[in-house]
Amino acid sequence: MKLQIPIEQDLIDRLFPFWTSIFGEGGDLDPDLFLGSETDACDTTLYLKEEEGCPVATCLTVRSKTAPGLAGFAEVATDPAVRGRGLASALCRQAVDDFVTEGGVAFFLGTGNPVAARIYHRLGWRKLAGANVMANIVDGRSPEAFLVDHFREKGAVTVSAAGPDVRIPMIPLIWTPHDTQVLDANVGLFSRRYVMQPSCMGLYPRYVRTLSGQGAWFAARTEDARTVGISTARRRGDDSCQVDGFVHGSYEEAWADTLAPAIEWGRSAGRSVVARVSAEDEDKRSKFESLGFEAEREEAGGFNIDGREVTAVKLSLTA
Repeated sequence: MKLQIPIEQDLIDRLFPFWTSIFGEGGDLDPDLFLGSETDACDTTLYLKEEEGCPVATCLTVRSKTAPGLAGFAEVATDPAVRGRGLASALCRQAVDDFVTEGGVAFFLGTGNPVAARIYHRLGWRKLAGANVMANIVDGRSPEAFLVDHFREKGAVTVSAAGPDVRIPMIPLIWTPHDTQVLDANVGLFSRRYVMQPSCMGLYPRYVRTLSGQGAWFAARTEDARTVGISTARRRGDDSCQVDGFVHGSYEEAWADTLAPAIEWGRSAGRSVVARVSAEDEDKRSKFESLGFEAEREEAGGFNIDGREVTAVKLSLTA
């Protein structure tokens, strides 16, 4: 069965206990999404097999409306009582075929399950180095080649509040292997060049849950809806506001503009504005200093970079 979101509440009430039994609490997708809260930003499709009125196999595609060549794959689940019958594999195959037919370019998922990874590999997904993330690039390119090509063409950039429209377009940006160790200290996000990252569809919820009621975040977007930078502002308990952010290496000139609304958010809240960077991220520290930040102190053990404690440098905006 193939269903477009939104779906009825009674089906949602059957699906979430099923997913909780498989994945545990705290999934990547909130019930409101299934009621249609993100229909302006995403086309979401549920592939479902039910028996005797109960879900026994599912998968879900979330496709960006602004960048329709990109999609995420989630909620791939099979009731243990019916495993071995190929139910989820059949749903996944249908989802891939639909994505290709509809002009899809790159399909992302996250998994730490080697058995599932073998199934995904047979369906066209390939693992990204340094991540439990796989990408299905429809034209046969490697995920790494796709990431390079995706950001190759330059374009004008605008920066505004982030929302559901970046749920999928943010994935290529974050899974590019950035030189900076700490991409964003506010949300605990590190470059996959240095730290194994486990998530794909959990990236957007990480920002929302971390900053909800405590801060704000902003996205730098090109005219063709590529997300090329993200910045955040988060209240701290000492009456300061910590800001952070990063941009793709091809868009370094947009870094100051990407950070600007986060800094303004902190100032408008009447708080001092601070930043914390890895002592080893010298280029990022220099960029903050070019905006008027000055180093205050070093904090031993500020970040854990692949099991190694790295000193953090706290900077304060003085300009």
